[in-house]
Amino acid sequence: MTLELDTSSKSIAGSVHPYEDRILVDERKRLYAVADGVTTSSQGTGGVAAKLAIELLQENFSGNIVEAVRRTHERLNEMKLRDRSIGETTLTAASIGEEWAEVVNVGDSPAYLAREDTLQQLFHEDKDGYGYITQVIGYPEEIEVHLKRVSLRTGDYLILSSDGVGHVLDRQTILPLIRRDLSAEMLVGEIIERAETRSTGYDDDKSVIALRILAV
Repeated sequence: MTLELDTSSKSIAGSVHPYEDRILVDERKRLYAVADGVTTSSQGTGGVAAKLAIELLQENFSGNIVEAVRRTHERLNEMKLRDRSIGETTLTAASIGEEWAEVVNVGDSPAYLAREDTLQQLFHEDKDGYGYITQVIGYPEEIEVHLKRVSLRTGDYLILSSDGVGHVLDRQTILPLIRRDLSAEMLVGEIIERAETRSTGYDDDKSVIALRILAV
């Protein structure tokens, strides 16, 4: 049986800085990604870096998602040397196979697998003890691409997002929603709405991609 997906995404700007999130939904390659530009980049802007990272990832991906992210980082660093408008960005991405997903990240943009009564974290949070991000696409020169491979079942939900909605991606919020068997579009809408309602005092950009596994 060919894996069937229900996919939806949404990205909206916050109010505290220029829009810096970018998302990728490539149904043909079954490649999905969220890039959250770093506001305090060493040069240029995070928004420019996020846009380029998404474009480079899509261009470089041919099946090996880890290698595609590494190549994206290398190319962005090369471009930064010639163009000082380019900053840095987080990148969290997923590649979907017939019965599995490979999820990679550099930075702190979240990814989760929701299944029945469990919410499994699929990203490594690249932060030090003071809460500062330790690596992103574009900095430092050498990065570690974190990879998690998970099997997929009918009824699973895979969620990728920027940290602007991270405060509502918890068991108390997400599990009741998936028990309602929501469509991917409805789940994305609920996450965005709850993130806007449950303010953290910092109105960041909010981006979500939801994949609902209809059949495996």
